[in-house]
Amino acid sequence: MASMAKGAVRAAEEGIVGILDSISKGMQVVDGSGEVIGRVGEVVPPNEKAEIFEEAVVGSEPDLLTLGLNSVFGREPKVPELMARRLFHSGYIKIDSRGFLAGDTYAAADTISRVEEGKLYLSLTRHELSTQV
Repeated sequence: MASMAKGAVRAAEEGIVGILDSISKGMQVVDGSGEVIGRVGEVVPPNEKAEIFEEAVVGSEPDLLTLGLNSVFGREPKVPELMARRLFHSGYIKIDSRGFLAGDTYAAADTISRVEEGKLYLSLTRHELSTQV
């Protein structure tokens, strides 16, 4: 039974990676309500070593240079820790949002419903993206 569950998880992960491979920077992003919310700014595949990275970051004291660079340039993705963990584990896209004051948005790979005709379609609305965990 356990090997069947692992196989199902692996197949789902391969599907996500396949979807991410079909996405290119600059594609229009359409949310679940049909609104164009921006363009793909970056595609980040799932990170199998995310937990090891998290442990290293949590267990280490940042030096002054790292603190300075993070305060100036920030770290990607710029989201709360719980959401960042989910994005690293599932893979994600960074959406360059439309509008002068619009900030960047991130969508986990499992929120991508399809990619067709040069557009990426999400299963969530713009507002739901900000609460994904």
